[in-house]
Amino acid sequence: MIMTYKTRLISALFFSLLLGACHTVAVQTPAVEPPPQAQRLKLARAQLKEKKQTAREIPPILGGMVKSDNWIIYRTEQKEEFEGNVSYDNGSYLFKADYALSERAKNRITARGSVYVRQNEQDGSAYEAYAHKVQYNYKTQKGEAYASPDATPVKVIYTDEKQQLTTALADHISFDLDTDTFELSGHVRIERPSKDGTQRISADKVIIRQTDNFIELAGNAALTDERYRLRADTIVYDGANNSVYAKGSRPLMEGTAEQGTFAIIADEAVSDSEGRKVELNGHVQGWLVSPELKKAEKSAPRI
Repeated sequence: MIMTYKTRLISALFFSLLLGACHTVAVQTPAVEPPPQAQRLKLARAQLKEKKQTAREIPPILGGMVKSDNWIIYRTEQKEEFEGNVSYDNGSYLFKADYALSERAKNRITARGSVYVRQNEQDGSAYEAYAHKVQYNYKTQKGEAYASPDATPVKVIYTDEKQQLTTALADHISFDLDTDTFELSGHVRIERPSKDGTQRISADKVIIRQTDNFIELAGNAALTDERYRLRADTIVYDGANNSVYAKGSRPLMEGTAEQGTFAIIADEAVSDSEGRKVELNGHVQGWLVSPELKKAEKSAPRI
């Protein structure tokens, strides 16, 4: 009845940002006169020493080169700025942005402006993400992704090995890769394939604890597929305990079953994750329209 939602799709956006913007091409710098031979040798040795030190400080990259129109280094502040057509591509990972900032002293990477990430998996599946701004701390493994000022949402797309799409939209996504916890907030919408066709999920906020197989939809929560619609203030999927429950704002379940069209309202709805057993608690109300009953009613003799 409710989702076995593949939360791996979200982590792809943030893991790919580990590239760290450590190398670049198309560097624009002012021309300088070459130093004398002795000074050149001294400078080369100093740069080599600094390069070895820096290599231990910067985050690991995924191989390849980061390209940009301009590259600015602030050595004392341990910062590197990349401006214009920032990109990185090693075949498996593709990253693009208008601007990127690496702050090694803060263990932080920031990308801004038409941020795009794609990660290809060996099984043929792929992850794509679009955002206006993404910030990631590679030491704490925490970060955030933001919608654009014109309200274009953060968008994450997962294409599975069967080429089926799962799409998630939100105004803001925060994440902790150390605990595999993700929080989507602001007009959250998720569409994913299910056995009953496309399943649509919406809420003000969605909390995902991937390790626990736990998902909570909070605020104006709704879960819809081709047969059923469940609405409540809160809908929780607890995979570890094989349970789903809805509560708050008098949960409403409506749809079509073998017996006919139905709608049920209760204070709380509890189910197993497959929807085979449903328990309704507290002031239960509802109705059922059965085609068989209608047919019997029409054929019954009038008195």
